[in-house]
Amino acid sequence: MSEILSEDNRTANAKTKDSVFTTLFKDVNNVYRLYKELHAEDTTTTVDDIEIDTLETILINDIRNDLGFLVNNNGKAEYILLMEAQTKWTKNMTLRILFYLVESYRRYLIKTKQSEHSSSKVHLPKPELYVVYTGTEKISDKISFNDTYFDGTAPIDVIVNVLRMPDKDTLYGQYIAFSKVYDGQRKLHKNKIECISNTLDICIKEGYLREFFEQHRQEVVTMLSTLFDEQAQREQYDIAVKEESKAEGIDLGMAKMVRKLYELGKNTMQIANTFEMPETEVERLLAIDVSI
Repeated sequence: MSEILSEDNRTANAKTKDSVFTTLFKDVNNVYRLYKELHAEDTTTTVDDIEIDTLETILINDIRNDLGFLVNNNGKAEYILLMEAQTKWTKNMTLRILFYLVESYRRYLIKTKQSEHSSSKVHLPKPELYVVYTGTEKISDKISFNDTYFDGTAPIDVIVNVLRMPDKDTLYGQYIAFSKVYDGQRKLHKNKIECISNTLDICIKEGYLREFFEQHRQEVVTMLSTLFDEQAQREQYDIAVKEESKAEGIDLGMAKMVRKLYELGKNTMQIANTFEMPETEVERLLAIDVSI
């Protein structure tokens, strides 16, 4: 397994836990192993038949995905597999995968010098679409674009397979197990060093991506450190938003009561005495628009 997980050292430039996923599958040997896990019946394809074709771009608005690769047969692409690693579920997943597939096909036609405007039928590799889901929502093993958006009544469909079970015997299953270990340690430890160190120690002990983590420990530490900081900032932001919304809600309710008393003829001093607050606070509440 060590030769399968080997990879040149790379500078970490990651902002999410999925960066472990994308780094893991930049190695064609790992992609080959992944394909064989999904297609155990294929005894003829070799690592030389695998061509990584992930959508990558430096433009922020362009389409990019986590993993895409072609499986060639006698020099012609037979399959195209697209895979996303998802920690939080979105009901728009099938639409996103559809975008990835269309863009991948568009680039494939350009690369192979084919055109959809040709009178002869172009060659397209058969698509297989996957999501590696590491979250906690109950998701079906297969999700349908047609069912999601059109209750099965549309003339087109895209079926996406959902991989969500931890499994020591598969590379994607080990990734899922690692993600769940990290999530568990993140809840247990507010200390970043403890969380990351424990995550890697547990995964190495349990055999989840062991060789990858042993060979790339510092790189993974950098990735997870960035992730931990971003999660902490997001949590602080969410708390601040909730507190602000709560305060705004209290303000609005109080402003409505103050406005009601004011419209009934009470002056600001009388209202201040009623609520045991400074008169300046009454004036502030009266300035709030209570029509919203």
